[in-house]
Amino acid sequence: MRLTTLTLLLCLLTLACKGREGASNTNVPKPAVVATDDAPAAQVPQSKTCGLLTPEELKEVQGEATAEAQGSEHAAGALSMSQCFFRLPTFGKSINVEVVRAAPGGDADALKEYWRKRFHPESVEARERARELKEEREREREEKRERERAAGQTREGGHEEEEKDDEEDSRPQRVSGLGEEAYLTANARTSTLYVLKGDTVLRLSVSGKEERPAKLKKATALAAKALKRL
Repeated sequence: MRLTTLTLLLCLLTLACKGREGASNTNVPKPAVVATDDAPAAQVPQSKTCGLLTPEELKEVQGEATAEAQGSEHAAGALSMSQCFFRLPTFGKSINVEVVRAAPGGDADALKEYWRKRFHPESVEARERARELKEEREREREEKRERERAAGQTREGGHEEEEKDDEEDSRPQRVSGLGEEAYLTANARTSTLYVLKGDTVLRLSVSGKEERPAKLKKATALAAKALKRL
């Protein structure tokens, strides 16, 4: 009987010690997980093209510094496109920049073909002929409307609203002093400067209500800065 009581006391003592030990362990803080170079936090990849212009340079030309730079990179067939949209506080002053190269491991002549389709004389003349045909059809429709109005045949809502022409001009404007070759194309809202430099094409677009000469001056100034970093 005395042995049984002693055994019971030893068991209770052991359980009490384990309980205190477990309680103390709950107060020990767990080690914090620290990010290392081998496992960095996930980040949205940034287009390299966003580094071609600085906020100070944009402010110098556009009067406002960058509010946000949104970049992307993707492949388009045999070409590699790297784009950055520099959004300014006044949205209409924002600038879009794109760098075009042949895709790695692709056809080395892809960039030459890209340039030829846009600025080779035959391609330009084909676009100009298409535009002339379109303008001729528009003149014919306008003459028909004039005849209908003169005859009192115009009906309210009888003609479809003309679509706004956002296509680029058929005849690009040659620009000197940039890269190997440079051309400006434009529509009613946007002027786009294309510059060929080695194995790269820089494409820079300026929008707004300004006339084409003013847009060309700004696009040329920004392109000259961007070309130094290509």
